[in-house]
Amino acid sequence: MLRDLELHPVYDSSQYDLVQDLIVPLLAESHEYWRGVGFFTSGWLKTACKGIVELVSNGGTARIVTSPLMQKADWEALQVGDSAKRDSVLREMLREHVADLSRALSKDTLNALAWMVAEGVLEFRFAIPRDFDMRGDYHDKVGVFIDTSDDVVAIHGSFNDSAKGSLNGEAFSVFKSWVEGQRPYVEQHHGRLMKLWCSGNSQFQVLLLPDAIRQEIVRLQRGTRPWVKAAAKISISEDRSLEQAKNSEIELRHYQREAIDAWIQMDFRGIFEMATGTGKTFTALAAAAERKDALKQVAVLILVPYLHLLEQWQHNCERFGFYPILCSGNHDQWPNEVRSKIQDYRNGFIPNICILAVHQTASSQRFTAAVQGLPKDSTLLIADEVHRLGAPHLQNALLPCASMRMGLSATPHRWYDQEGTQKLLDYFTGICFEYPLDQAIGKFLTPYRYFPILTLLTANESEEYEELSRRIAAIAASQRLKRDTDIEERLKRLLLQRAQIISAASNKLPLLLEALQRQIAECKEAGVELRDVLIYCAPSTHREVLRKVSKLGLRCHEFVHTVSLDKRETVLRQFSAGDIQALIAIHCLDEGVDIPSTRTAYFLASTTNPREFIQRRGRILRKCEGKVRADVYDFVVVPDIQYARLIRDSDLGLLRREMPRFAEFAASAENEFEARAVIREIVNAFQQLHLFDIKSWEIYHDVMEFYEVKDRS
Repeated sequence: MLRDLELHPVYDSSQYDLVQDLIVPLLAESHEYWRGVGFFTSGWLKTACKGIVELVSNGGTARIVTSPLMQKADWEALQVGDSAKRDSVLREMLREHVADLSRALSKDTLNALAWMVAEGVLEFRFAIPRDFDMRGDYHDKVGVFIDTSDDVVAIHGSFNDSAKGSLNGEAFSVFKSWVEGQRPYVEQHHGRLMKLWCSGNSQFQVLLLPDAIRQEIVRLQRGTRPWVKAAAKISISEDRSLEQAKNSEIELRHYQREAIDAWIQMDFRGIFEMATGTGKTFTALAAAAERKDALKQVAVLILVPYLHLLEQWQHNCERFGFYPILCSGNHDQWPNEVRSKIQDYRNGFIPNICILAVHQTASSQRFTAAVQGLPKDSTLLIADEVHRLGAPHLQNALLPCASMRMGLSATPHRWYDQEGTQKLLDYFTGICFEYPLDQAIGKFLTPYRYFPILTLLTANESEEYEELSRRIAAIAASQRLKRDTDIEERLKRLLLQRAQIISAASNKLPLLLEALQRQIAECKEAGVELRDVLIYCAPSTHREVLRKVSKLGLRCHEFVHTVSLDKRETVLRQFSAGDIQALIAIHCLDEGVDIPSTRTAYFLASTTNPREFIQRRGRILRKCEGKVRADVYDFVVVPDIQYARLIRDSDLGLLRREMPRFAEFAASAENEFEARAVIREIVNAFQQLHLFDIKSWEIYHDVMEFYEVKDRS
């Protein structure tokens, strides 16, 4: 601890090594290091290596305000570190270089500097004059060290943070918070440095590193002061920030404005049930920005289901003036960074804090403990794909520390999970705004045509399907008499097995290849190349689909969970450019991935869950330049018409399973009645014409009502 050190009141370079005798011991005992300094170079890191290693091992952080006069190599290292915050591959490369921090600081100092910035261990801000004609530089030399017992040491002197600084004739005065007569000096030095860090002072305004990069405010050599040249490009004042200026460039659609107003009317709580592609992300961030302006200080917790969505959300957050801390298994320093930022936020040193976490991390005890210091009244929780948080293992992410709550989903109700659905509705106080697909198509989403491809099961598949159906019916009958958890689990397993037969039906692949061959021929005749094709298939079939589609001469690539995040971005970029003609995908494209260039989708993987098939349809309806409409080809498994007179339960069950998806897709399609004509003969033969108008959620509610009646009886 700091008070265990034998500290002298003054350290003069003629008697002491200022770095080794004073700064290194202070760093080694600290949890926070704050520094205001006129000039910084990475050479100082090498000189103070031992103390920095100890600070990091303590879980500590360093924050440095400096003038924007830097050496080229140091400035490039800071830019690399800032980029690595958003680039997991680059961050991992830096991490490999800095496996041994002590060695890296001595031998690979620039990579160590970049890594510390990327991990949030070291943060820079740049002080520039408020008056652009001002001839003076920021030239203060103050340091503050804080340990875990909240003891503070402040030092003040003429020493710059550079290798050369240690060679000059310099001195430091030292003040300790636990010594009564010295406490006022500590408090004044600490207070003025905190004020500068947060909002500048009467002489200097302070830029964050990302803003300094964007505004090109740093000069790499002496001469004309950089802010004179950049003055015309910077419009920062106490009344209008860069973030607010960026916000003003983003115009909300009328329904997005209505959604925010509805949320406000429900006392800043509610779920936005908005069709995929209608801009739920922008709506949520616009609401957060409004709360920031109204409250002057806001903490935003954003929860997303997948790793690849962290970077998408981070990019959008920055457009609204929020610079998030990323929290996931791939970002191992987040607990320290979160706690540190929350402390700054509570002390009023920073106007807002944004924490962006994947659902799995957000539901952990570690995350709950890290964010518990957030003030409830100014904390907003935004849950993307909120339906997922109704799952029992993720419900801990529904944090009580946020008084403002917003859920986002095209399908907030959980399929056959009334308890999980109710948990969400209770937490968010219900659904506050709805914007269905039909309202968005033609205005904000692309119109589409729907082409059902009727598919029969093979003899073996039919036999297995019927056997499973008999077993399911028997177990379901016993379950109606007595609700039993073990029986319910057996029933779920059998239902899953039966669903997999439909999803992976072997007759689908030949029909797909026939349809693709027709499309290839039509494109060839028109003198164009077939492209922008998305094929959804069952997990057990995607390799065979990939192999056989490739044999048709199409440039294909799989898009599955084993494809790394950086590779996914490359694949999607090549797909949009036409270098990849077809994507073979499974579940990882259901939510969150933007592929607006898709014009044709083949749905081989059948599903009865509206959340899944509605999300999949939404993936291809996003607008794109030159895209007039999209085509959806859906492989609908139907019973053989020759068995219609037998009226077998398994055949009726198959139609009842597949038709709600058909009804949903056909109802919003341009060619609704053309699509109905394809399947009408079979549906009529089995006397099931009423299924044309039954949606999946109606079946769901019928089942739920049945169980509720049984529970009451």
